[in-house]
Amino acid sequence: MVSMYSFQNIRVLKAAGKNFTQIAEELGLNRSTVRKYAKSNTPPKYKPRKVPSREDPLAPHYEDMERLLERAPKLSASEMFEWLVERGYKGSERTVQRKFKVKRDSKPKERDFEQVYEPGEQSQFDFKESLELPFKGGPLKVNLHVGTLPFSDYVSVKAYPNKNYECFMDGVQSFFETIGGMTKNIRFDNLSPVVKKILPEGGRLYTNKFSAAAKHYGFGLLPCSPGRGNEKGDVERDIQTITRRFLNHVAVEGLVFKDFEELNSELLKFCQRRRSEETRTQFAIESKALLPCPERDEDVLTRCEEVRATDLGTINIMRSIYSVPDEAIGVLCWVVPGPYELKIYRNDTRAHIATHPRKPEKEHSILIEHCLRGLLRKPRAMIRWAHREILFPAPELNAFYNRLRHQDSSGAEREFLRTVNLVQQIPMPEIIAAVGLVLEMSSVSFEAVKELLLVERRPGKILALSERHNQQPIVPNLGAYDELIPKVGGG
Repeated sequence: MVSMYSFQNIRVLKAAGKNFTQIAEELGLNRSTVRKYAKSNTPPKYKPRKVPSREDPLAPHYEDMERLLERAPKLSASEMFEWLVERGYKGSERTVQRKFKVKRDSKPKERDFEQVYEPGEQSQFDFKESLELPFKGGPLKVNLHVGTLPFSDYVSVKAYPNKNYECFMDGVQSFFETIGGMTKNIRFDNLSPVVKKILPEGGRLYTNKFSAAAKHYGFGLLPCSPGRGNEKGDVERDIQTITRRFLNHVAVEGLVFKDFEELNSELLKFCQRRRSEETRTQFAIESKALLPCPERDEDVLTRCEEVRATDLGTINIMRSIYSVPDEAIGVLCWVVPGPYELKIYRNDTRAHIATHPRKPEKEHSILIEHCLRGLLRKPRAMIRWAHREILFPAPELNAFYNRLRHQDSSGAEREFLRTVNLVQQIPMPEIIAAVGLVLEMSSVSFEAVKELLLVERRPGKILALSERHNQQPIVPNLGAYDELIPKVGGG
């Protein structure tokens, strides 16, 4: 029996005028076979084999596959293949994919049961993580905190840079502020900043901070079972819908966000526009059943800590490092880690010391203005400084430092640091632009950069170049200079 491909070729070559012998030689077939199918108008028919021609390499693993799918229903075929290879499977991934699909399709479909909720009974919360959105400084990955009321299908979304306790609790508080009250219970996933441990009998050991927050609010806690996203199916569905539609909205409108405040303002308007009349009607009913929500309490919404600043001019908190100015070295600080910013105060007077963008664990924030004064006193310390990359925010500064070293290796660090220290009076983009122009000269120096950046003589070219670094040049306040001008006529 020949394949369908050979059958078609026999007919094509016969129609081209070739005889049976020529066709047999060209296709590598028996002449009698060619003759049979050349005279037949019926293509070959194949019957499935009653006995497999070779042993099924997956046969010894079927029971293991069944058990694994029961534990992890959302497992992919690729993940299943990797798991099987570790346990001695010698077959191909294609075989696993084919058998995997058959097993998935053979499982009986489960019935869905419509859930009914009372007004104000429950709110559901979850994160949509690692969603990339356009910002003026470049694309950023954000986490969308989605809250929904399953009774009325009211949805509200807020964006955060991280997925930690502060972001989760700020999302809950913000949702309650948006709906004008609080539900009796909240349903949520087993987030590590909230759930410390899942107990064997199904209970939860919550983090100390979240336990205190639950007591402060007084709402009931309804954690989802591991791997059971269907228990908060309303918010899961809303996450998928909101994410898809908002991404389309951003693309169609060509939106680019200045900061998280602008993004959250757009998300709020987006959610308001997509609420149906039915949702508005049902929410009007539900809003009457909401409980009063406590005012924002910093001690509840954040994990404030007392931390002493080190001799390195830093504080270490939540596995991240943040800088403080020289005058705060050795001082006991009160640290307030919010969802977007981390603020540092003196512990005794609560005087503000510094504000940083909030970083994920193991990422650090070292502000250049905190370090320059100390580096100018010890300029060669910058050579092996652990955070020296903050001194080189642009390639022009790297090139400038290398030229200085080539000209005078003994004084290059001081000259470079004096140049960077101009940031105390002039925006960094303008310094970078001026450095770029100085690099075109035969000799480079701090004085050359300073000369270009004098307010009275600053050329328009520097201001134009500075716009490449996504910052607008600061307009200087010349009021202090006006006071030095002698007044005419005693006026």
